[in-house]
Amino acid sequence: PLRVLLSVSFKLASMAAYCVRQFEVPGIELMPSSVPLVIPDNARYDRKRNEVRLQPGDRNKLAVCQTTLELLMSIKKPIAVLAICGPYRTGKSYILSKMLGAPDIFKLGHTFNAQTLGIWLGTSYLDFGDYAVVCLDTEGINAPVANGTEDIRILVLAVLISSFLIYNSMRVPDKTDLEKMSCFSQLATNIKIYENDKENADTNSEYQQHFPDFLWLLRDVTLQPADRSGKLVSPVEYLFKEVLNDTNDTARALKGCFHSLDCHTLPPPTVDEDVLQHIELHEDMLSQKFVSRVNDLLKYLREKVHTKRGFGSSEGIDGQTLALLITKYLEAVNDPNTVPCLDSTWEVVTSIRIKAITNQLLQSYESEMNKEVINYLPIEEIMSGNGSEKALMSIHESILKSKLKALLDAAKYLSPKLSIDSRATWEKELQEQLTTQIIVEEVDKKTGAKCITGGILHNYIKQNYDKSLEYCIAKFNLLYQQIRQRIDFELSSHERDGIRRNVPATYTYNNYQDDKRTLEKDYFASAIGPAKEDVWRKKIEETQHDEWLIAKLPKFESRIVDLTSQLSTTEIEILKLSENVKTIEIERDAIKNELVSLQQQFTQLSEQKVQQVESYTKERHQIIREALQGRRIITRVRILWGLYKREVEVVEELGDEDALLIGQIWFNHHYPALNVNPDAIRTECRKLNMELPDERDENVDNMLVQIGKQLYYKNFIELDKPHNLQQNDVIIQCDNQNVEETSA
Repeated sequence: PLRVLLSVSFKLASMAAYCVRQFEVPGIELMPSSVPLVIPDNARYDRKRNEVRLQPGDRNKLAVCQTTLELLMSIKKPIAVLAICGPYRTGKSYILSKMLGAPDIFKLGHTFNAQTLGIWLGTSYLDFGDYAVVCLDTEGINAPVANGTEDIRILVLAVLISSFLIYNSMRVPDKTDLEKMSCFSQLATNIKIYENDKENADTNSEYQQHFPDFLWLLRDVTLQPADRSGKLVSPVEYLFKEVLNDTNDTARALKGCFHSLDCHTLPPPTVDEDVLQHIELHEDMLSQKFVSRVNDLLKYLREKVHTKRGFGSSEGIDGQTLALLITKYLEAVNDPNTVPCLDSTWEVVTSIRIKAITNQLLQSYESEMNKEVINYLPIEEIMSGNGSEKALMSIHESILKSKLKALLDAAKYLSPKLSIDSRATWEKELQEQLTTQIIVEEVDKKTGAKCITGGILHNYIKQNYDKSLEYCIAKFNLLYQQIRQRIDFELSSHERDGIRRNVPATYTYNNYQDDKRTLEKDYFASAIGPAKEDVWRKKIEETQHDEWLIAKLPKFESRIVDLTSQLSTTEIEILKLSENVKTIEIERDAIKNELVSLQQQFTQLSEQKVQQVESYTKERHQIIREALQGRRIITRVRILWGLYKREVEVVEELGDEDALLIGQIWFNHHYPALNVNPDAIRTECRKLNMELPDERDENVDNMLVQIGKQLYYKNFIELDKPHNLQQNDVIIQCDNQNVEETSA
């Protein structure tokens, strides 16, 4: 059903008017009627003579002519490719020239040598409005200048790039003609549909889907075709029944590979050999039957030819895509280790074309944005309620919408064969590729809103903001100028020559507030662009000082307090902090001076205490020496240390030396007639309930040191009735650290 629908649609399209148009090349006024598209690598193209001449050496590859590709690329609409092939010297070029409206579009040969080398393109094309038809003339098969491999290359390339292929041969074909067409039998082995061999299982149906329509044109046929029973049949019936009924490879290739197969015949143009030599010059002398049949053939071709479609697509490709396909297929054809593959080649071409289309649309987007925006900056970023002015985002959305539509229109023939849902997904991804280069958005972490941070649109947003900022500042300054002049006049009337004068105010604070409200209204009525709010906030902050000045006028002394408290809070706090700093500095200096004084006092006291220690030490030693000589009785042992510590306690710990002296004084006082020994010391300690020295220690001095420390630290009291007192002995008493001598 799809093929029937397409066939009907193309027939209806062919019924529309068409015209022959010339390719236009800048800088070239007179262009040859045909130019080479592909030539052998052992040939050179002479542009002046528009000839391809063979050079010494073997033919190894085919080379594309870039200037001819550029002609194809200039066709922006879907393109149909009508190609003709067949044995050389059979009149192929004449039929194709007539298709373009003249008998000599493609050069006709007048000798035994082949006239066409490679593949040639007519520099005019049929314009049907919605699509264009270009014509390709190919090098003749079995020409002396080429071999079988080169014929295959030309044929494979013609099959791959054409949408309708004519095979032109002389007279009614027989088995010998099929043998001459052996190159067709190699098409299946020289062309792959899919890169994956497993997908090439259903060979015939796949090749028929992607190969062009095939027309076998039989020339100089004078007899009516009939089957073996003698019944007259159409040329195509004869072709299938009598020629392609064999099981040889060529017959199978013709019937199994091409999308459709048809056959037409043409009678001889004339019997006059002179006319045949230059048929393009003697069309008025050609057979009317031949002319009529040629016209019928051309009409048939115009009705049947259809656009070259993308792989797996029902849409026709444009000239730029066709040029890419020719380049990629030619690379594969020239590589002996590579077989041209339709799906992988199409994938590469679509990727290149989509990228190229996207870049073109990006340039077009910038061009239209420049036209609609740049010369009018600043403008509003978002459309306001009335919608009367231009808005940047509205212009952007309108242009972007048109570019996205243009992208889908330009790339519709590039899409693979997909379901409705999959195609919608593919189109969405395609549009995102374009959109993400125009808009780069990021989510604000604080607000969660999307912000435009990059892309082409961001540049216009930034330029618009900068222009808006400049414009709004100038507009505010202009509007505020009158208010500022009134303030200056009022201030000058109240204070001249540095002397403040108490005169009635002519411009009051209320007047200022009224002007400020009028200013806001006029500003927002005339300010333009996204910076208007930012400029208003900033400029109003700058005018706070003017408001404070106008409030200082005599009539508004009560207002001064409020404004001062509002505007000078920071200054007051700074003054308080300054006073605190001064106080802290004074306290710091006082502490510093006090520290110096204390250091001096400490030094003096230290010197005094050293002197006291020396004095008390001498006195202590003297008393101890006297006590050891038995000249004094000590009632309280600690009196010695009262003398020593009389004013200031200098020594906190009792040294072993002093403890030994106290212990000796104690023992000699109680036992002057006994020898000091450990047993005597322990006996006396038990009597006095004193702690016994360490029993393991038999050293007398160590024992006396322990007793001396007990007496010192525990303030041990001797017996209430001291014995062995002698008259004239002196008892030293300690009362509030004052020493008094009395008799016994």
